[in-house]
Amino acid sequence: MGQRVTIEKWAENLEEATVALWLKSEGDQISAGGVLCEIITDKATFEYTVEAGGVVARIYAAERSVLPVGYVAAYISAAGEQPDPDIEAHNEALLARHQQRTELDLGDVLGSTGAKSSRLRATPVARRLARQHSVELQRVADWLGDEAELITEEHVEAYLAAKERGGHD
Repeated sequence: MGQRVTIEKWAENLEEATVALWLKSEGDQISAGGVLCEIITDKATFEYTVEAGGVVARIYAAERSVLPVGYVAAYISAAGEQPDPDIEAHNEALLARHQQRTELDLGDVLGSTGAKSSRLRATPVARRLARQHSVELQRVADWLGDEAELITEEHVEAYLAAKERGGHD
């Protein structure tokens, strides 16, 4: 039987995690206990190991994707079976609920203006680094321009380095 690789609730307050890097690709063999990818939460970066070996039959998340708890990031096939057909619908529903909840939370914090705001996407590590240096993520996004689809730790570090050199602000 195949294995769903799911974003787990590794900590009580964990709501989302980022797939930093896939170490295996679709079609690759992986052994029980093998490392599939690197995961970033707001508190730690760690390697995701699989419980059962097999073939990486499907990867459902791109690198640097911010995923809610419960999201199926990949499927490991043990005996050549295909992934469950309901995984994609499950993931889409989870993402929609997570995005709606996040927008509602942001509206509560900022005060609702009635207009739908576009959420600035950043990895948890990038958010923490920006907070530590008292930098608004919107400034990093503006500095990046069109490249700002997902702000990463590297983007914040580059912004801080450019700021030290007098490159902005």
